[in-house]
Amino acid sequence: MKKFFYCLSLICVALSLVSGIATSTDEFRVLPYLQLYGEGRVQISYFSHSQINSNFELFDDQGTKVWSQEIQANEVPEIYYTSNEQNESISGIAQGSWLYGQAAYKHEAILPELQSGKTYKYTVSLGGSTFSSNFRSKPSQSDWEKIRFIALADSETEPKGRVTRRAWFPADLSFRPSTSASLWKDKFGVTTEQGIGILNYMLTEKQGYQENLKVINQREPDFIVMPGDLVQGSGYQPGWDEFFRQNAGEFGQGLTRYPIIPALGNWENFGALNGGYGFNEKGKFLPIVGRERYYAYFETPKVDDLQKHRQSYYRVDYGPITILTIDSSNGTPDQSRSNFSEEQKIKNQEFTTLGTDTQENYTQSEYNAQGGTDLSSFGPGSDQYAWLEKNLISAKESGQLIFAQFHHIPFSSGEHGVPINHELATGQGGVPMQVLHPLFEEYGVIAVFAGHDELFERSFVDKDNDGKGVMYYDVGVAGDGMRGEKRNWLRNPLQLLKYNPYSLWSADQSEKEQWNTSGANPILSDGGKHYGHLEVNLQRVTEGEQELAVIDFTPVYIFPVLDQNYNLQKVERREYNDKVQLKIPLRVIEEEPQLKEELSISLGEDGAFSTQIADYFKSGYSEDYDYEFSRPLIYTCEDLGLNEVQVKIKKME
Repeated sequence: MKKFFYCLSLICVALSLVSGIATSTDEFRVLPYLQLYGEGRVQISYFSHSQINSNFELFDDQGTKVWSQEIQANEVPEIYYTSNEQNESISGIAQGSWLYGQAAYKHEAILPELQSGKTYKYTVSLGGSTFSSNFRSKPSQSDWEKIRFIALADSETEPKGRVTRRAWFPADLSFRPSTSASLWKDKFGVTTEQGIGILNYMLTEKQGYQENLKVINQREPDFIVMPGDLVQGSGYQPGWDEFFRQNAGEFGQGLTRYPIIPALGNWENFGALNGGYGFNEKGKFLPIVGRERYYAYFETPKVDDLQKHRQSYYRVDYGPITILTIDSSNGTPDQSRSNFSEEQKIKNQEFTTLGTDTQENYTQSEYNAQGGTDLSSFGPGSDQYAWLEKNLISAKESGQLIFAQFHHIPFSSGEHGVPINHELATGQGGVPMQVLHPLFEEYGVIAVFAGHDELFERSFVDKDNDGKGVMYYDVGVAGDGMRGEKRNWLRNPLQLLKYNPYSLWSADQSEKEQWNTSGANPILSDGGKHYGHLEVNLQRVTEGEQELAVIDFTPVYIFPVLDQNYNLQKVERREYNDKVQLKIPLRVIEEEPQLKEELSISLGEDGAFSTQIADYFKSGYSEDYDYEFSRPLIYTCEDLGLNEVQVKIKKME
């Protein structure tokens, strides 16, 4: 028999009623958005225009207030507009209409331990504004039924995306409307790439991302992962404003109901019109500006001593799932294309070395010299590699279902999919990230989610040929580029380079466009590459005596339905043909009951509150144990203040 002693606090307050309906949100610069950290803990953050404190209230699914707190408003010095941003002009949009005030104030609600698998409602009161929403807490590791999450990358938001249509790279020379004379050209435009005219896509970047998010919101995921390039330059503040308008603002509010697990991408190290990878008008090194701004929005409490570079890499456990987020921003030794002479460069499908660096725009020493301390390489010998290996070991030992995410896709048929010494290298390739694959394969990583090449693609890599490899998904189709597979531009632009031998499917080459040519203008009826995302569904089942996690990976695309005059009629959720199902045996791990450190309750109108045994546990509660409490489980106003409750827990025979 074990004894557990915990101090429970009791708050005696009158019952208050909450409408659950949002009133004016004028005081909010960014509406409340959810994040996960550690073992599924929840942080809810939001921003205001002025420095006024807010009140946060949390209710359980019975409407009982379980936690409340006054939240301090803290000015965020990392968020500001440069003169370039204030003076920017975008054709088709009223100048400066996308800008807020110069100052931003952050509010952070670090929620207490929550009961597993429960629906909670929260209300935020900020000045004269009120906002309410709800979310579902993480499931128990050992007691779960279904989980759904979404993976997408490369939203690269910016105000200009409202009026920008991207080049829609063709898969081959099959039929398409003319790029020289057609209604399509007149309506959507043509972009010239490598001297070749390419039709523009029918949706703007803003429309594509917004419609993508609408479909995601309708599917009610438990959380989303976004492996990088959230904004079109993190050192460009209007990019962040636009991102949160889409996710927690006037364009969409998905992140007010489900959490985001983000990763750094190359664009989170970039300053856009403020100086690219150089310095802004304040003399600040833009890779540092961009990364610090990312942390200003997404940093959560530190719970891992091996995490030595802020929130650039971190682990989240969501019940039986572990998500390992890795920073692929820079590798060492630093490399660039200029390190290789023309005679040293490889061509076609030749291969000599992975290389060590994913970008040539700045070096580790340059970053450190400007005061940066949060940038770690990812290869063997680095702090990040040690962190990754330690967490892979512990996740595997705990029987977790392990996924990883980072920005630079290691195995790719796209533009960045060749080593840095290739004649077609871009200087931003993800090939060096292949150095992590042996770890992923050894410790049973199920899938890796990445982006960067803006090419919806699935690869399967099994280097030891034991049939238990790793799936790699490029999910960089959130709302920006519409690229196709890389072509042999210098030798035969009509020929695909086909550099990735592990590729099993891509929307570009596997999903043929289907055109209806019976009317006045050809209409796309299906197929082709579009904006979209990967939907991942997990279900716990039993086959015989074995418990399994059935995991379904479904690539989803957002299909615009046009009429004969190319007017948008509707946007439909459709599924590509590359659906994959895995059955993963689950380890049966008995989870011991874990008591909460404290329990806060609100008395009802009758002046009493009756608790249930499960209310006292953050995880592991089971009827297989006998529980003996030191006091009755009904509280009244006589119990006002701190009350120590002792609980004896004994395994029933």
